[in-house]
Formats: sequence, C-alpha cells, structure tokens
Amino acid sequence: MEHLVGWLALGAGALWVTTYLVPDLLWHHLQWGAWAGARDSRAVGLTFDDGPGPDTPAVLDRLRELGVHATFFVVGERARAHPEVVARMVQEGHTVGIHGDRHRSSYLQWPWQPFVELRRAKATVAALTGTTPRWFRPPWGHHSLYTWWAARWLGLERVLWTVAPDDWRPDRTPEALAHHVVQLALPGGAVVLHDGGGDRRRTVEALRPMVEGLRRLGLAVTAIDAILPDRSELRRWWAWWETRFTRDWDVDSVPDPSGGEPVLRVGLIRYRGPRVEWPDGTVLNPGDPFAEIHFGNPALARFSGQAAAALKAMRRVVQNLPALTAFLDAHPKYQAVVAVGGVTVLDASHAIERVGFRRCAVRGAQRWTMWLYLTLLMAVYHRAGWATLRRLGRLKPVLLVMGREELRRRFAPSGDGDCIIKAHDRADRHRLATVATVATVARKGEAGHGAQRGESHQGESGTGVSTADRPGGADPGDAGTEAADRDRAGPVPGGDGDGRSGHPRPVPR
Repeated sequence: MEHLVGWLALGAGALWVTTYLVPDLLWHHLQWGAWAGARDSRAVGLTFDDGPGPDTPAVLDRLRELGVHATFFVVGERARAHPEVVARMVQEGHTVGIHGDRHRSSYLQWPWQPFVELRRAKATVAALTGTTPRWFRPPWGHHSLYTWWAARWLGLERVLWTVAPDDWRPDRTPEALAHHVVQLALPGGAVVLHDGGGDRRRTVEALRPMVEGLRRLGLAVTAIDAILPDRSELRRWWAWWETRFTRDWDVDSVPDPSGGEPVLRVGLIRYRGPRVEWPDGTVLNPGDPFAEIHFGNPALARFSGQAAAALKAMRRVVQNLPALTAFLDAHPKYQAVVAVGGVTVLDASHAIERVGFRRCAVRGAQRWTMWLYLTLLMAVYHRAGWATLRRLGRLKPVLLVMGREELRRRFAPSGDGDCIIKAHDRADRHRLATVATVATVARKGEAGHGAQRGESHQGESGTGVSTADRPGGADPGDAGTEAADRDRAGPVPGGDGDGRSGHPRPVPR
C-alpha cells in the first residue's frame, strides 16, 4: 500500500510538472509563441490589466489628454459590473482584450476551468464591445497546458510584456514608474500597467512623463494591434535579454536630436582596459569611472544591406556625439566619469578615430567572447541574418576611448542650447571634414554621382563641415576605404546595449 501511495504521488508530481510548471516556463517566462511587435516598428504597445476599476476613468482621461490609444485586458466579472467603462474604452478608440473571467492564476485552476472561464470572458467582451476579442493575457502571465490549449481553441492570441514596472507596488513613485518604462522600452515591446485591482493613482500620474519620455526617444505609444507582429522567436528572446541587461546594468538611452530611434546608449562602469593618456593631462587608469557607449543596434541595423552601410552608420554615431556630451553633463550619475568609449566591430571604426577616439586592441578571452556575441547579434539584427557570418574572420573587435574633456572640447553644446560639433583648430576641422566627406561620398556613390571637392555638407546636428578646409580637398581614401570595400553586406553592430565590453561590474551605487 505504501508503495502504491508513493507511485501515485510520483505520478501526480510528474503530471503537475509537465502540465503546469514546464508550460509556464515556456509560454510565460520565455514567452514562446506569444505576440511580439516588430523591432523596426518604432512604437511601443501600452497595455493595462485587472480593470475596469475605480481608477480606470482617470486613466482614460489622461490617455485622452495625451492622445494615446492603449489595450485594456479586462476581467470578465469586472467588465460585467462596469459595462459603461468598457463602452467608453471602445468609443475612445482603445482595444479591449481578455484577462480571464476571474482574476485567478492558472496554477489554481483544474484542467477544464480555463476553457469555461475564457469562453465566458470572450462572450462578455463581445457583448459589451460589439466585436469578437482577439487578445488574451492570463493573470500574472501564468500558463498551464490547459490555458494555452483553451486560448488556441477559442482563437485568442496570447500577449505578455517586455516591460513591467510593477505599478501595483505601494513603494513605486510616479517618477520611478516613468523612468523604469522609458529606460527599458524597446521598439515593438509591450508595457504592462494596471488600471484595476487596487489604488492606481500613481499609475495615472506616471502616464504623462512616461509617454513624453518615450516620444523623446522616437517611439510612438499605441495599442498593440497597431504594431506589426514579429514572428522571429530569436528576436523575441534577444529582446528578453536586452531588457534585462538594460535593467541590471542601468543603461540609459541618449535621445537622438533628429527625433528618431536612439543611436547611442550609455552605462556607468569601472574601466578595465589599458592605461591611456591625453595631451590635456587626462589619464584613464583601470578602475576609473567610465561611460561605456553601446550602439543602438535597431537604429543602425536599418542601414544593413545598403552600399557603404558601415560609413552611414558611423556618420549617425558622430552626429549623436553632441547629444551624448550634453546627456552626460546633465546627469549627476555621470559627473565623475573620466572617459567614454566601448568595444565595437563596426567596420568604420578607423574613420571614427578621426573625431578624437583612441583605438586600443582587444585581446585574450574578450576577443573571442565578442566574436561569439557578434554571431548572435548579426543573426538578430542584420537583414541577411546568418548569411553574414562568412565575414567574421575579417572582423576584429576594438576598444575606442575618448577623454571626457576632449569630448567636451569637440562636442559640447553651444551657448544657445543647440548641440554643435566644435572645431577649435585646423587639425580638428581636417579630421571632421574627412569623416563627413567619407560618409557623403558613400551616399552620393549610391546615386551614381562622384564626390565633389570643396562642397559643404550639412549634418543632422546642424553643423556644416567644409571639405575646402582640407589642403587639396578631402580624400576619402585615408578615412576608411578598406571599410567601404567591405561593408556592402551592411554594418556589423558592436558595443551594443547587450555587450559588456569586457567590464564585469557596474560602478557601485
């Protein structure tokens, strides 16, 4: 008898693991098969759970003020109690999805209950909105095999999230909520907030700085059905990693002055490269506070597959250096920084040296780990995907560094508040003209036009750089023609927000 009880207990445990625990790992934590927005969408989905509740009208008021549409995952029994609120959601252009009929975890439901509850919730939402609901998010994101099966049986598409600021926690201030979302939001991602299930006044207060912050990063805020889906599981998992890296290493996005998706991101770490000295007396030693630059790979990857793609990407990076300078000076977190830089495998790294970066070799294990990291990165972001891996043997990761004072001297904001590239002496103008000319020559080459010497080029930062300042005109050959010959397959992202550049610890707070 004892053996029978033991075997029954073992069988019950195995059944629970295979029908509850493993499915939750796959469909909740790894979000396998759930909706994900395309990384090139330039939009973030705003979603709300647990309503309708007492604060839902205030949430709707604030969204109307901001001109934002969102997706509301409503609880069936609460929707039946407040049909007028659901009707208002529809009237104001929001999308209504299902959050179950009761707010109960899948772990607490018998195998048949998800079918019964979802069918009833679907009927409720259809009756109140006049349309058949398409979207479903289970309470807490919990999944069992039966939750997944019921959703498929009823034709519902599962939606989870990429950013969860935990606005239900009483210790979360509106400022903290907004900062969390703005820092971690990715194009095509979904932010989960709550309009029911408790006091949501802090959520209402956080909406304005949250939406304005996302818009400054070039991201539209909308309902999830307005974002094109991305069917790539690899990109979904990479977004999962990227979000956690950004959160755990406290990486910030630098707003692009042109209003597009951020090209540069930055984090505070302890420097672990070789000792570097600059003529102005700045000395960078191992262990010094260091602003590690990460490229915004989704923005730079838009150039992949184009002619002279790496030079175009490099030009975007240079145009954003004034914004980086202003960003570092404006944030107390970065005041003690001695230098800036990062590891990259961008083909145009030779050319970017001409605006003040020092080039240092990457050696040892870091070089090989960067190659492995690059393999995944190219598969995720490059248009050609895995086909670009044939180039790995020709790419060498390099560390680019620039002293803080040198950065300010070259790229500090002007007196009227606009960011300009400074050229204090002829040597600076020489180098800046070379970089601008190389990128411009590449751009004109695509249209079948030759580069014209002595022409003034206007960058996005608003600063015209004349190649006539250079004796004999600008010669693109000494600024990276080797890169121009190699980059027909597109830029190779490097030093991304997901890469650690060989620095294992952030600066202790």
